[in-house]
Amino acid sequence: MQRQRLELHVRLGTRGRIHSVILIDIKVYDNITKLYEVFEAIVDTGATFCVMAEHVARKMGYRPQERIHLWQVNSPLTLSKSILKIKYEEREHHIEAVIVDIRKDYLRSATPNEKCKRPITPHPLTSRIILGKTFLDKLTETQRKQILTYLA
Repeated sequence: MQRQRLELHVRLGTRGRIHSVILIDIKVYDNITKLYEVFEAIVDTGATFCVMAEHVARKMGYRPQERIHLWQVNSPLTLSKSILKIKYEEREHHIEAVIVDIRKDYLRSATPNEKCKRPITPHPLTSRIILGKTFLDKLTETQRKQILTYLA
């Protein structure tokens, strides 16, 4: 049986608080191979859009359709928008997503001799996507409750 969801706890900051990260398996349509590929996705209840890294979007044949202007915590952000074809629990959804370019250095682990201020591990979007409100709004109430149960 395919894993539907998994709760992963990550310790953040110096205060030692535990923050829940919800990971679920979804299928994303690959426009090149014409097949669905299983992805581990991060459910982000604070994100408006789903997010896919530009290198993944390019590999899967998702082309930017328009530029969109957003605000993040401390500055404006201009990204490309596309429509992803996602299957969750065997139901297909067409989801608005933004494509973000991640610096190539962040797609790999830091080397022992590397002096940098970034985390040692690769960027989370190296092999995952973020699922935001545009995905959650397409789900049934029961599906949303199943996913969000881990935040309680």
